[in-house]
Amino acid sequence: MHKLIIGRPTFATVIFLALAHLLEPKFAAAQAPTESVNVLDANSAVVATLSVPRSGIQSSEVAVLINDNDPQSVEIANYYQWARNIPDHNMIHLNFDQDKLYPGFTVNQGIDPGDFAVLKAQADKAVGPEIQAFVISWSRPFRIANFNYYHTNYSITSAFTYGIDADRLTSNNCGATPVNPYYDSRSTKPYTEFGIRPSMMLAGVSVTSVEATIDKGLKADRTLPGGSGWFLKTADSARSAPRDRDFQTTVQNWNRPEALTMTYSVGRTEVRNTSNILFYETGLANVPNLKTNTYVPGALADHLTSSGGDLLGTDQMSALRWLEAGVAASYGTVTEPCAHPEKFPVASVLVKNYFIGNTSLEAYTKSVRWPSQGVFVGDPLARPFGTQAALVNGTLSIRTSSLEPGLRYNLYSAPSATGPFSRIATISVASYQFATINVAGMSAPFYKLEPGFGTTLPSKTKETEPSSAAMPSEP
Repeated sequence: MHKLIIGRPTFATVIFLALAHLLEPKFAAAQAPTESVNVLDANSAVVATLSVPRSGIQSSEVAVLINDNDPQSVEIANYYQWARNIPDHNMIHLNFDQDKLYPGFTVNQGIDPGDFAVLKAQADKAVGPEIQAFVISWSRPFRIANFNYYHTNYSITSAFTYGIDADRLTSNNCGATPVNPYYDSRSTKPYTEFGIRPSMMLAGVSVTSVEATIDKGLKADRTLPGGSGWFLKTADSARSAPRDRDFQTTVQNWNRPEALTMTYSVGRTEVRNTSNILFYETGLANVPNLKTNTYVPGALADHLTSSGGDLLGTDQMSALRWLEAGVAASYGTVTEPCAHPEKFPVASVLVKNYFIGNTSLEAYTKSVRWPSQGVFVGDPLARPFGTQAALVNGTLSIRTSSLEPGLRYNLYSAPSATGPFSRIATISVASYQFATINVAGMSAPFYKLEPGFGTTLPSKTKETEPSSAAMPSEP
């Protein structure tokens, strides 16, 4: 019989762990989607493979959209392909004039709906059904043209994700926009299950700044960071009130020793001279002193304001300022949204989906109920949470943030990838948390951690919903 040890991480882990039916000769059950985790030895060499429930989009499932007419787009696309090991056939070459001025425009950060439709058709035709997401490697255009007779309320990321609803090309920017079918779902295959490909821009003012964002996102992968979350109710009521209730709920639910360190602050204008920031969400037109802080690799941050998605604008703070400070991904609206909470990230949804192992692209896209006017920017594959595994001196150690509360998980070992698999442990957790599982006396090269027979992953979990009432003022 193998000796089982319950791990004691730095934060106390509440974990219910029991051995059941040890060395069961074979396992047969319906297989849920999985992904592989390398099991490392003390020298970080790969010595085994652990299969775990799939919790995020893989790099082989993203297509990078490139504007061959834009030197920055080409350079960033090449760098991202190298950094994330993206297959050549996933690199989609488009060619358009990003500097084109439409009639009546003196400056243009957008693209005409008709010109966009051509690009959308080319991108969709170039990719196969295995592609689950788009990565946009240019910084302009970041919206569908929204001046004069090209008035629209679409960001470029939403247009590539959902397409453009012709009935809404001239819709009221302060009204409701289409509901995101992907909102707070458990899907890790949005195209397969919803027919959409979430999109994020690798945007920045220079190649150097975008490459720095990519580098920081890459450092985040499966690091299972600690760090702190900050959720501010500032004196700016129009920008703070829409998300205030959810900020409070998020901190109440997640500020636990076995989970995360979270702070809800009232009246504070900013967070400054603070280290290891993991989440930072606030309501202000301009957030000062971002660069006085340090951010955990993979950190997410955004500010509720009218034009944070006007990436190259100066009237209010661009979401790009977050990336330049060291954050992995952010969000902002490209046209005046009015203060509907549904048009901005819901903290409770964002934190939960990121924590269980979604990429930044998935967690952010799932957190906005009405996303048409919002643009997502950053490293879409930044993914600090999920599962780590090591096999040192005969002890298999698994640390994970991906277990769903209340589900029973079985851990198996096998001498080969095809089995036979023997059950070595049964595990469950009481809440979303970091969990450490140690099993002594192990030497097998293959392991599985998967939901037990008769359990299913929930499509959603109940969260506090934002108010559907719009604030009367513009943010």
